[in-house]
Amino acid sequence: MSERIIKVFKITLFENKVIKLGIIEDKLSYIGFEKDNIHDFYKSYTVRNVLKSDEFDYYIDFLKKFENKENFELDFDRLNLINLTEMQIEVLKSLTKLNYGQYMSYSEFAKHINKPNHTRFIATCMAKNPILLLIPCHRLISKSSEVKYRSGRELKQFLISNNY
Repeated sequence: MSERIIKVFKITLFENKVIKLGIIEDKLSYIGFEKDNIHDFYKSYTVRNVLKSDEFDYYIDFLKKFENKENFELDFDRLNLINLTEMQIEVLKSLTKLNYGQYMSYSEFAKHINKPNHTRFIATCMAKNPILLLIPCHRLISKSSEVKYRSGRELKQFLISNNY
């Protein structure tokens, strides 16, 4: 069996936040903040840190658009979401249609995408989202105002307070 590799490149956004991008088989598979553990999503993969590679440029451009609050359309065919089901991917695609500064509760979002009985499923999809920021799971919030985010409460509050 050949070694399964995820190539990781780090950039800095928002002036001082380190973001990790991961690519598997030439497709974006991961975006997370510096303290996030990529092995939470890709346990059996070997992480290879790269200093610079042109293959990351396409995705870095999207992250820069996100940082500048520019609109973009994410091509899901260029993502490698191997750990997600088709139904989970459809929920994440719907999430990308929310605008900067547009926030909803999980139940409001479930109604918004015509799946009013799928609130828990949607919350599970957000927890399994390997592509932070570009798939903006931070735009869903709990009704109780409890802040849950794999990168921590402080980062989610930063994103929300800056209307990302």
